[in-house]
Amino acid sequence: MKAITIPARAGAAALGALLLLAATAPDVQAEGAACVTSSDSSAASEALPDCASAYPVDDFEAPGSRWRFGLGAGFGERSNPLINSDDVPVNVVVQLSWYGDHFFFDNGDVGWFMAQGDRWSANLIAGIGGERSFYSYLNDSSISFIPGAVEGDDLVSSPGLGGDTPPGELSQEFEGEPEAPDRDLTVDGGLELSYQLGPSDIQLQLLTDISDKHNGQEVWLSWSLPQRFGKLAVQPSIGATWLSADTADYFYGVKESEAMPGLPAYDVGSALNYFIRLSVSYQLDEHWKLVTMLQHEELDSAIKDSSSVDKGQVQTSFFGLYYEF
Repeated sequence: MKAITIPARAGAAALGALLLLAATAPDVQAEGAACVTSSDSSAASEALPDCASAYPVDDFEAPGSRWRFGLGAGFGERSNPLINSDDVPVNVVVQLSWYGDHFFFDNGDVGWFMAQGDRWSANLIAGIGGERSFYSYLNDSSISFIPGAVEGDDLVSSPGLGGDTPPGELSQEFEGEPEAPDRDLTVDGGLELSYQLGPSDIQLQLLTDISDKHNGQEVWLSWSLPQRFGKLAVQPSIGATWLSADTADYFYGVKESEAMPGLPAYDVGSALNYFIRLSVSYQLDEHWKLVTMLQHEELDSAIKDSSSVDKGQVQTSFFGLYYEF
């Protein structure tokens, strides 16, 4: 599930507008919330975070409605592990999803319901690759999808980076601090399996690059325990993401043609990342709630050792106000 971010100044204005609406909204008690099963993003998507995690809702859905639309505003940030790169602001989120009898759309992810039982489901899914949120052209954008912003089909490379320029000529042209090489937008597709084990939820995604950018694979596994105490909802989660060598090298490696002083060539190989997350929400009325999310992701040592990476962890936090229409 993707989130759209807007810079801090715009986020503060949006939060003020939401608070004004909250002050004038009628005090209506939430009731009859229906459970909506949504498709989570890949591990990076969990790392940046997905909307269901960063902006938890109580699974309220209007009777008979296949649409869900919500707007949240607040203050948050996702740290960027790439060298000389800005952290990713998380100030405003838009949630938009539609669930039909056989197909669904969930904030940029599309899917097909293959089969389901009382406690399990199997879906075919496709969506934007999550690692895109780390790259600078996303961070500088006034509006971007998190994870995986789309500002056009192609990414404009920074001067002096990438291409087939020999390393010797590249180092002569480059001035200033090195930055992580640019990467194109990717689209992942594959199988999603969900299983309810008692009060907990287990989700597995088996994904591959269907955009022909790196042709790598990704396996994402998570366990969560949703709990409710009156108006207070708490959901701790843990998980792991395995990246194939092609996937990890594409996003965190440095090719020979991209090498320069301070940025030597590096092959990552396959990698395994871990994350832990806590989402909390407090229901104010039928539509309004306070939400917060904290997440820590530990990157594989093979990624930490890359010359394009200077942080071994990714920290994500958010606190704000959420309204679901």
